[in-house]
Parts: sequence; C-alpha cells; structure tokens
Amino acid sequence: MMLVDVSDTTGSAEGTSVKMDMKHVLQTDKISISNAEFLSMRTGGGASDFKTLVTAPGSGFMILPVNITMLVTYASATQTAAVNLFAGYDPTTATYYTSQYRNFMRNITTNSTFTLPIIGATNGIHSASIDNLPLVMYSSLNFSGGFSADVYVTYKIQKIF
Repeated sequence: MMLVDVSDTTGSAEGTSVKMDMKHVLQTDKISISNAEFLSMRTGGGASDFKTLVTAPGSGFMILPVNITMLVTYASATQTAAVNLFAGYDPTTATYYTSQYRNFMRNITTNSTFTLPIIGATNGIHSASIDNLPLVMYSSLNFSGGFSADVYVTYKIQKIF
C-alpha cells in the first residue's frame, strides 16, 4: 500500500511517499446489538438467532479476530440464567468457537465492559476451513435480561496462500 507521510517533507512539501505492507493493517468495527437481538440469540437457530460481527471476506480470505470488547448498557430485567456468549464462525454449535464468555451478564445490574478473550474451544475454532466465513456472535440459550451492547471487533482479513 502506498501512503504519504505528511510529517516527512524530504520528498516534497506535501510529504514523502512510503510503502506499507498490508499484512500490518488491522481494522476495528463497531456493531450495535439491541436487547431484542440478545433476546432472540441462541445456538443452532436460524439467521435471526445470531449477529454478524464481520461479513464474509470473499473466497480465498479468512477473518483473524484480534480483540472483541463489548460496552454493555444495562436497562432493566436482570439476566439470572447461565447463558454463554460465543464469537465464532459457526452459530449452529457451541463446540467450536473463537471466543466465549461464560454466564454473560448474569446477575449484573449496571453498565459493564467485557473483553472476550480470543482462545478457541478445546476442539478448535471451526470443524472445517474458515475460508470466506463471517465472524458471528451467538449464545448457548436465549437471554432474558434487559441490556444492549456496542461491540468493538478488531480483526485482520488474511489472504489464504
């Protein structure tokens, strides 16, 4: 990628051209999840039962998540059931995932911040290739609490070679 460093005027008064390798580029997206979306979220459901964090990157590319941070806004109705929150590539199973937060928002009655560790399940992050798969968020059961969240996902799109 060609960039112009405006702080370096050795090349011209407007700046100096510099190269940057794309392998160093990270991106952060903000995704909002409403209370209604949390209430309908669950493993193994249909298309409305998970939230897409990063859309499929195209054939020959994969999404490599670096960090997932959630700013949760508590509204009402405390979450009392033990529901696990997942980020991964396959919302039909709780066996394979990239990140998990056990008992998400359970008995929490204030606004909270969560960082979901990128760890993967015991069996790996997916049962097949993650070529051209979206990164999605889903849960082990439906939530019952009253909260919403802004999710900040930092990731890299990697060419498979």
